[in-house]
Amino acid sequence: MAAGGYKEFVAGETLDQDEINDYLMQGILVFADATARDAALTSPVEGQFAFLKDSDSLTFYDSSAWVPLETGIPFAEVSGTTGSPTTGSDGDATIYTYTGNGSVTFSEPGQCRIVIVGGGGSGPNSSFSDRSGGGGGGGGVHDRVILIPSAGTYDITIGAGGSGSGGVGTATVFELSGSSTFGQVGPGGGSGGIANDPLPKRGGSGGGGGNSASAAISDGATAVSSFGNDGGNATTSAGTNQGAGGGGGASASGGNGATGSGGAGGAGLATSISGSSVTYAGGGGGGIRVGTPGAGGAGGGGAGGTGTGSNGTANTGGGGGGGGSGNGGSGGSGIFVLRVGA
Repeated sequence: MAAGGYKEFVAGETLDQDEINDYLMQGILVFADATARDAALTSPVEGQFAFLKDSDSLTFYDSSAWVPLETGIPFAEVSGTTGSPTTGSDGDATIYTYTGNGSVTFSEPGQCRIVIVGGGGSGPNSSFSDRSGGGGGGGGVHDRVILIPSAGTYDITIGAGGSGSGGVGTATVFELSGSSTFGQVGPGGGSGGIANDPLPKRGGSGGGGGNSASAAISDGATAVSSFGNDGGNATTSAGTNQGAGGGGGASASGGNGATGSGGAGGAGLATSISGSSVTYAGGGGGGIRVGTPGAGGAGGGGAGGTGTGSNGTANTGGGGGGGGSGNGGSGGSGIFVLRVGA
């Protein structure tokens, strides 16, 4: 089809087929998403435009594929990966999900979106007279648009969950190889506490406080600023039916322990970076010896226990549940998600 350009019509002029196609049929069509566009425009022509409402993006056909119109900062372009990330698509975007260490090579700098979640903290070991707090959820950077400053290879290190003996989670890191000038970090979650040894620890989200039958108590740990929420407090009374605090989550603080129940883990944060909603970095529930343990927070947090606590879910950054008379649960490992394109 020839480009029509601009033409001024006069009264009474007859339009032929070519003029109708060139001048009158080149408006911007609007579709709900790329799937609806492709179903309606089965034979697009070069230069045809279509607007997608789900991503608020303007696309055009370049003779072989629909591509976004770059009216601002262009999208970064990926030329290779290591570590076998899972690859998916959402409309015109490509999503790379890393559950283990690897790298991504950008052939062109530009903007992209990431989710980066550190490993969750654990609920530590307890004894017959101690109840341990839930581990905090891994610190998260959720659905953030960032600018890749230069072409090159960027390393991805997935944080491990804290061990069930009271370990904090480790950070997930995204950084330019061989350089410290660019990096994004999701810190690990803090571990829960038992009454005297150890106290709950800080992290992306703080661990919940622990208590004991001898009335020794602890408050929940505070979160690292902007990466999560505080752990809940243990009860202030002695007794095997007194609950420990829940670990903090990415979107809510851990619940406080109470008589007869452990504190619930704080809820994690939901993101739709991959096209469907997924929740990450929930806190672990607080333990209790006699009563109802705290539930794990949405986003992989492990439930507390009357005996042992449950583990946080792998690759969610969920905190481990606190124990009532046994081991706390380990924290879930972290995750890194990269979205390139509209």
